Amino acid sequence: MSSKRRVSIERNVALCYIRQSFTRDENDKTSPERQHALAQALVEAEGWTAEWYEDVEGHKSGRSEKNRPEWLRLKRRLGDPDVVALVTLDLARIHRKGWRIGDLLEQVDRYGVQLVFTAPGYSLDLSSFNGRFLAQITAMLDEAYAEDVSRRTKSAVAYLKAQGKNVGRPPFGTMRNEEGYLAPSPDGAWFLPDSGLFQKGKLNQPPTEDALWRSYYDCARHILDLYAENEIGMDKIAYKMNTEGWAFRDRKGNPRPVAQDDVRRVVANWPEYGGLVPENRAKDRPAYEDEIDPLRLIEDRAVFPLPLLRKVAAVRKERSLQPSDSGIKREARIYPLSGLLYCVHCDKRAEEQQDPRLRERLTGLVDPRGKRRYKHTPGVQCGCTNRTVPAEDVERDFGRLLKLLTIKPEAAEHLATLSLYSRQNASDADAVDLEQQRQEGIALCQRRIDAAVHLYGDGRISRDEYLRRVEANEREIAHWEAYTNEAEQKALEMTRCIEAVNQIAAVWDTSDDEDKRGMAHYLFSEIVYNLDTRRIESYKLKPWADDFLMLRMELYYDEFGDLTEGSEGYQQALEKEHSNELLGCWNAMPHRGCRGQKRSFVERSIFTSRQNSRAA
Repeated sequence: MSSKRRVSIERNVALCYIRQSFTRDENDKTSPERQHALAQALVEAEGWTAEWYEDVEGHKSGRSEKNRPEWLRLKRRLGDPDVVALVTLDLARIHRKGWRIGDLLEQVDRYGVQLVFTAPGYSLDLSSFNGRFLAQITAMLDEAYAEDVSRRTKSAVAYLKAQGKNVGRPPFGTMRNEEGYLAPSPDGAWFLPDSGLFQKGKLNQPPTEDALWRSYYDCARHILDLYAENEIGMDKIAYKMNTEGWAFRDRKGNPRPVAQDDVRRVVANWPEYGGLVPENRAKDRPAYEDEIDPLRLIEDRAVFPLPLLRKVAAVRKERSLQPSDSGIKREARIYPLSGLLYCVHCDKRAEEQQDPRLRERLTGLVDPRGKRRYKHTPGVQCGCTNRTVPAEDVERDFGRLLKLLTIKPEAAEHLATLSLYSRQNASDADAVDLEQQRQEGIALCQRRIDAAVHLYGDGRISRDEYLRRVEANEREIAHWEAYTNEAEQKALEMTRCIEAVNQIAAVWDTSDDEDKRGMAHYLFSEIVYNLDTRRIESYKLKPWADDFLMLRMELYYDEFGDLTEGSEGYQQALEKEHSNELLGCWNAMPHRGCRGQKRSFVERSIFTSRQNSRAA
């Protein structure tokens, strides 16, 4: 395959961005759904492949970027060669800052990416000077609107706080009464002892005879009681609450098991439970700064007994430790596989109960000796006995997996050809039609350029319009020259994937943590890890690399035959590789339950390759 064909990647991926400033509850979904529907219709009409990036949970203001992780992820993808467009509802969905919009317009122009809006009647021609000028004016108006709304909101919040009323989401277990003050919430969930699951419902309406009602208000009270006893920590309180069948309420109003962070939230809200309106949010109030004695809890507005709340405040401050200011700002540790690692026990539990919310990611932790570790979410019981694992062990195993996935140079071209044949469903006549369509498209663009030259020479169009027409047609010519059919595109993606795996495996051990993180997230979607056995159980590559894994295993089929776990071929491959990561992952991922389809895909690829060889 020539070097020119290696870089000839078709641009057909549309990055679709959805943002909602603030999601209040489970019913506040109209705006994101509408944005999604409009973007989906446009992408289908253009024949593009959509990639979705959605910032819709909680508060996602367009005035900044730090609270929008999906937008930051999209920005890293914007310069990739297969991206053709950025699709969103309007400019305000992306930013409500004029200078940020100007910077974005320069980026999409530099990358050759279209900026497309889906709002009905919202049209901006960003290829012309007037359109770009109008976009800047629109961005300035959006910024002014956001500033005005912020000013009005802060004024309203200050007025409510002056009346002793809390703002924002009520603390767990409470609600606001008609006067705007906190009151015990009547909401809760039913605990089903037989299955250990929770079910959303109402009091006096049990789903089964043995179902137990668990009030959210009683749950918060029980957490405060356990914490006030000062005998166990927050993580053990979470374990105890889950053992007794108590439920916590998530942002969408659905019941779920109690986690350590949930205990922290309840305990930190003790001033709100006592009728006070602190200046800062609970998560921004360190325990060592609490002034317990001067605070006067308001008994008429308190939702829990005042002696209990004072005891909780005293225990919380006693357990806190103010960090010493050494004048050194320590850099945050980077964990290359954070966001990708999942607990295998939680994964099995989520699959058995058909509830993906039960899947838990492994996050970073620095132990007392200063060593990096990956840890399980505290307070969540899933069956694993070990709760942490050294980060270097996980990353070393990941590096070994990368080396098992690598392809030797003599086999790389074979897999790329195999991918081409397996996808080549079009007839010779279709291929001729495609080539004819390509030549006609290029010829039409060339005629348009010639016509623009004559119109500009006759003085019928301005120089700006002349340059715009020439640029648009030259870009379309470049598109036709790089255009490939689906089979060729898949072969190019296969070549790209092979090169990516080989390059990442080659530099993994010598790269720093930041580079490792970028490489791992570029190629993998998830990694399922067993904390007890300390091994990678399964993984998923990015969607564009799925076929690579299937065809990669074809090399093992050629040498060992059946690779089903426990078979003779599996044992032979295991003895040769001295590792079961690759083989175990093949039997588990991707597409669980589709092993037959994976095998048939490989067999069909081999058959098609041999048929074409005979024909040649």
